[in-house]
Amino acid sequence: MIKNHFKIAFRYLKNHLQFTIINVVGLTLGFFCFFLLNIYVLKETSFDQDQKGVYRLLQKKTEENGTTRELAQTAARVGIEAQSHFNEIESQTQIVPIGRTNVGNNPDNTTHEELAVLDDNFLKVFNFPLVEGSVEALTDEPHGVILTRTLKEKYFGKELALNKILKTGYGEYTVVGVLEDFPENSHFQNLIFFTTHIMPNVFNDWDNFIASDWSSNNMITYVRTSPNIDLLVLGNKITKLTEENYPADEVFNSSFSLQPIQNIHLYENEVEGEINKNKGNELYVKLFFWIALLILVVACFNYAGLLNIAFMDRSKEIGLRQIIGAGKRQLLWQFLTESFLLVSISVVLAYTLLWASQPLIKSWFDTTISLSGIPIKGMLFTVATGLILSLLSVLYPFWLIIRTGTSSTLKQTVSAASSKLPFRRFMLVFQFVTVIAFLTASFVFNKQMNFLENKELGFEMDGIVTVDINSRILRSQFEAIKEEFIRIPEVESVSVVSRVPGEWKNIASIQAVQMGEASADAKDLLFIGADKDFLKTFQINLVDGVNFSGIPSDSTKVLINNKVVETLGLENPTGKYIEILGDENEVLRVQVAGVVEDFQMEDFRTAIKPLIIGNWNNPIQSIDYYTMQVSTTDWSKTMADLNAVNDSFDQATPAEINILSDKFERFFEQDKLRFRLLNLFSGIVVFLACMGLFAMSAFVAKSRTKEIGIRKVLGSSVLQLTRLLSQDFVKLVFIGLLIATPITWYLLQGWLSDFAFHIDLKWWMIGLAGFGCLALTVVTVSFQSIRAAIVNPVKSLRTE
Repeated sequence: MIKNHFKIAFRYLKNHLQFTIINVVGLTLGFFCFFLLNIYVLKETSFDQDQKGVYRLLQKKTEENGTTRELAQTAARVGIEAQSHFNEIESQTQIVPIGRTNVGNNPDNTTHEELAVLDDNFLKVFNFPLVEGSVEALTDEPHGVILTRTLKEKYFGKELALNKILKTGYGEYTVVGVLEDFPENSHFQNLIFFTTHIMPNVFNDWDNFIASDWSSNNMITYVRTSPNIDLLVLGNKITKLTEENYPADEVFNSSFSLQPIQNIHLYENEVEGEINKNKGNELYVKLFFWIALLILVVACFNYAGLLNIAFMDRSKEIGLRQIIGAGKRQLLWQFLTESFLLVSISVVLAYTLLWASQPLIKSWFDTTISLSGIPIKGMLFTVATGLILSLLSVLYPFWLIIRTGTSSTLKQTVSAASSKLPFRRFMLVFQFVTVIAFLTASFVFNKQMNFLENKELGFEMDGIVTVDINSRILRSQFEAIKEEFIRIPEVESVSVVSRVPGEWKNIASIQAVQMGEASADAKDLLFIGADKDFLKTFQINLVDGVNFSGIPSDSTKVLINNKVVETLGLENPTGKYIEILGDENEVLRVQVAGVVEDFQMEDFRTAIKPLIIGNWNNPIQSIDYYTMQVSTTDWSKTMADLNAVNDSFDQATPAEINILSDKFERFFEQDKLRFRLLNLFSGIVVFLACMGLFAMSAFVAKSRTKEIGIRKVLGSSVLQLTRLLSQDFVKLVFIGLLIATPITWYLLQGWLSDFAFHIDLKWWMIGLAGFGCLALTVVTVSFQSIRAAIVNPVKSLRTE
């Protein structure tokens, strides 16, 4: 019986190639998008899933002014004492990020790498494999360095690196172990790790610091716990333990919690000092999941609509089968077999398309999406969902078929009731809502991206080049180096600064008040250091007061932006004093030399914050960049000249040069990628919806063939008949618009609110998408309507 079902199914699909091809194309597109987006979702939600029972210790600090911050870093004793006091913690490990330095044994292969320090417990908490060395050996070498496979091959090639020397900016160290590269779905990135035994040689009084520190924030702490513990209770215990041991002369304002490391990648809050490679965005993960489901449902609705038409063409065949004894179950199995074949072919083609488009997918998502790296349970669930939804699509047309016993009755039933079938209307309205929502979102995304790209930054970004200061020599001789940079003909201005607009490192955050006000009234401000040429180089306007003059007394002067004036409530700010609060009740008193216009220091999701610009020799943050205004037509020559100046002062430290506009682009990278994806999927949704409209309009025209013939005999024109067949679809478009408007408005307002600077969402944007949907509907339906209206009525009525 099954063999016979498959034989008939193959024969039918072969003899109706147009029907087969249209269905396969629609379902393949639907499955391709569904599988692709779900693979992305599964990958984003699979981070650190192999590290069960491991948690990151999070600290939430509440400042005196009521603001709260979340930190990934804690004091040294917190994790160590928590393990010794609480049996729930089986082991703990601490990581200390220590910035970057130049690394490499060969001057031609020396680059800057991120560094961190690991303690002896790292591989007791995490189960990352070693490819060279042993866990025991990691604790024996006091001057040890641990590499990952990629970094090992970068500096030692394919040879064994174990026990070999690696030169770094901190000195020469022995390679004591090589870790396998962290998985792509790990929040860790490939760093160079020192063992903690080197710390006394790098930092003074390290041992005493580790033995007594309860209040600083330097350690990223991870713990492995016993199964089935109460995380909230354990977090409260750690908070109480820390409070009991906190220095008496400092105010304790923290609470601790344990975060499963599986939640780090998509954690929505900003966490200071964390290690989190390619931080994800939970909003977009959810968005892509619903987009995937919507596209598949639209494809399935189209499939059901096309089956309607096919079953009408097969009404005589179905009637004959019923007459000679075929039961409803046999008919159902036959239709399910045909559907299964179509769906299976589409699934295979969709997966083939996924494999073939891997390079393209990498550019779409800015990451590699490997099918082999996805959890098997997630893949099976995805495939099963797609198969079930598509196979369910056959039930609606099958229900229409079995309502009556003969083909003639079936035709009459469908013809009479076709315009009143609620499920058909629901399918169409759903497709219209989807199309309007996608078109509106695509339009709004485009407007927002254009708005951000053309927004005034408050400074001149074009031509700004930065050179990182990566050594003591480059920092201590900055005045002489500036003179050499300015000698390059293409360099118009040079300044030194601790942080630059569009900063890719952490910007210092301070608390400050007007002189004489209580520390409880302190406000959070950003802080950078710069020299007198900073405003000239970035073309930032000074609106009041004077710039730095380049004399030693500038160390007690600051420039502030308008936001500081507003935040601190300063009147006539020039000449006023501000008190910057430090640790252990220290206060740094500075005088306002001038006020500058607000300018964008961070990304566009963040509002412009109050900013203090201290002189380059301030005690808070040292200079970290040379920045220069460059006007050139030969960038390669200019870059070579900049490298030559760097090498003339410190040949051991390679120059790290960036064009600021390229760095600013990273603010838009992810949003641009998502925008391109949205455009792609919007196009697919519109294409699938047009296929569905085409099928449904053909279904309606076919079911009303005799009515059209009679109306034509009675004198109706082609235009009247076209309007008659199109008006129901037009009404459904307006119903779809009414439903789509509040949903789309709510979702897009939520997305726009994530940006500190954004366009205003207008009603006409949704109206424009509705008009586009209406135009597509009229064009698609009119084709079938005109085709039906011009048929000779004699042919339409020949069976009567």
